[in-house]
Amino acid sequence: MIYRNTTLRVLDLDSIHTYPLIGDTDSPALLTGRVLILTPLVSAASYLDKYFENLSKLNYPKELLSLGFLVSTTPKGPPDPTLLALQTHIAPMISAYRRITVIQQSSEPRNYTHEGRHAYEAQESRRKILARCRNALLSTALFDESWVLWLDVDVVEYPPNTLLHLMRLDKDIIAPNCFRIETGWFSSSRVPYDRNNWSETKESLASQRVLDEGNVLFEGYGTDHPTYRQSMADMDQNSHQVVPLDGVGGTFTLIKAMVHRVGVNFPVEPIDHEIETEGLAKSAKRQGFGVYGAPYLIVRHA
Repeated sequence: MIYRNTTLRVLDLDSIHTYPLIGDTDSPALLTGRVLILTPLVSAASYLDKYFENLSKLNYPKELLSLGFLVSTTPKGPPDPTLLALQTHIAPMISAYRRITVIQQSSEPRNYTHEGRHAYEAQESRRKILARCRNALLSTALFDESWVLWLDVDVVEYPPNTLLHLMRLDKDIIAPNCFRIETGWFSSSRVPYDRNNWSETKESLASQRVLDEGNVLFEGYGTDHPTYRQSMADMDQNSHQVVPLDGVGGTFTLIKAMVHRVGVNFPVEPIDHEIETEGLAKSAKRQGFGVYGAPYLIVRHA
């Protein structure tokens, strides 16, 4: 016979879903909101040093931060390098954060290589796999937090106050702009990376009327696959104003946990021709939540 100790946990969601306005102070003593930072990982060992370095600089109390990772591994073969590297990084910091959750699952079969994951032909399969990974990570790791930050492992630079800045804006869903640096022989330039932050236009809505219900649209593929939407990457970055969006990416996206708890997750089947993060935005707006972007706030992708 096995005896098991049982712990009774009572969660007051009304309290958890109370979002007091955060003032202009950066004093950690005045911050109370619990945040869950979620990051899916695949073939990501080389990015973890910088990921945890940036995380350690966040201007937010670590005792209010929980971390969650989902590592997609091959079912057979040697130990996964990403999982081994992750275990090495988190071992000395377990006591610093509220909670750290690591989920390991076998990778789904893919019809594309890691290097070819951004090809247009790979997007529907890739984004559906990523949607399932995000849903598994969210459903396993979310407990008593008020906020969920979706953070890509290969976001390599962001101001330490980025999280706090987004929380102060008090939006249901909000994302900054995400760029990367392209280096040439004599100069470097900043180019958009996350084109999944966008708003619909009259032209984009008109073009969708002739699409079959199951057609999925993807951003960032130029004149070969136009969507006629307004990308946040092309909006005014000098005006410190938030803008309403109809789609978001997942590079550095902050979501009130109550949005997820009412069933807004990452759809695998299209909602208004969108899946994964952009489908989440469409689903959220259907349920009356606000989706916004901060074009002036920049994070940098590898």
